[in-house]
Amino acid sequence: MARINVHIHGKAREGAYSTLIDTYATRLEGRGVNLTRHSGKLSLDEYISKLKKEKGMLILLDENGPSISTEKFLKKWNSWRSGSKTIHLAIGPVDGWIEDFPLEHQKLGLGPLTMTYEMAAVVLLEQLYRCSEIERGSGYHRQ
Repeated sequence: MARINVHIHGKAREGAYSTLIDTYATRLEGRGVNLTRHSGKLSLDEYISKLKKEKGMLILLDENGPSISTEKFLKKWNSWRSGSKTIHLAIGPVDGWIEDFPLEHQKLGLGPLTMTYEMAAVVLLEQLYRCSEIERGSGYHRQ
């Protein structure tokens, strides 16, 4: 089973976001999902450089990326987990990705609404947790 790594640039500016991010990251421990917090002191170029060095598939969370339903996200989850490549889901920094960087990589949106990168992290981690619960057969997800 492939691993899924979620990358966040910088620390959550508000404690409530930090608590939620930590809660979902803890829930996902042992389920093949890791959270990597990159220092907010890294410039965007340094953050991108670190992401480019990761082995596997890099997918950028981007407000202009295609938005999908939970059911389609679950299909991606199953594909990612059954594959052999490590999946890297990267949430952009406060000011977003530079113009040409997203062109090189697959993008994924979390809906048409604009949100802070901290909120995007919470939404992404919750959806990953939801997929893991569906996989386990728990009652967390209701149709």
